[in-house]
Amino acid sequence: MKKILLFPIMILLVFISACTETKGDHSTNESMTPSQKAENDLDIIIKSINEHDTDSIKALLNKTVCDSIEVESEINQMFEFIDGDIVSYDDPFGSATGSSEKKDAGAKIQSLKTDKGTEYYIAIKEWYSYDENPEQIGIYNITVKNNSIISSESESDNAVYRLNADK
Repeated sequence: MKKILLFPIMILLVFISACTETKGDHSTNESMTPSQKAENDLDIIIKSINEHDTDSIKALLNKTVCDSIEVESEINQMFEFIDGDIVSYDDPFGSATGSSEKKDAGAKIQSLKTDKGTEYYIAIKEWYSYDENPEQIGIYNITVKNNSIISSESESDNAVYRLNADK
């Protein structure tokens, strides 16, 4: 009789442990819409800029970007482009287009301010899903514009920073 009860209990334990292992970051990302994920990724980038954390940003980039440019050097250039610590910013606004097999998402912040009073615009583009080329999933473009320079002169090279595979 004890053997009969032990078998169903063991099966139940296997199911319970399998469910708890799948919870965590992966299930959180699955519950997010593509635009929410892009907004979340942009928040991570903002925090990483303030902490000069290249690894957190690299983890968000897709394989093509990582393979085609000197990622750490490019990220450090972005850190240098932004003068000072980010002290405030608007809520990110995300959007997404495409099908479930290939979905492009992005997010932007219109106004991001540093402790030195400089105002920036920042935007990202990423593949949320890409069934034909899964290595493309992740951020493939980060654009930062110095709104303080752009408002006083036309969009010059020193007013815009871009991290992408096309450099």
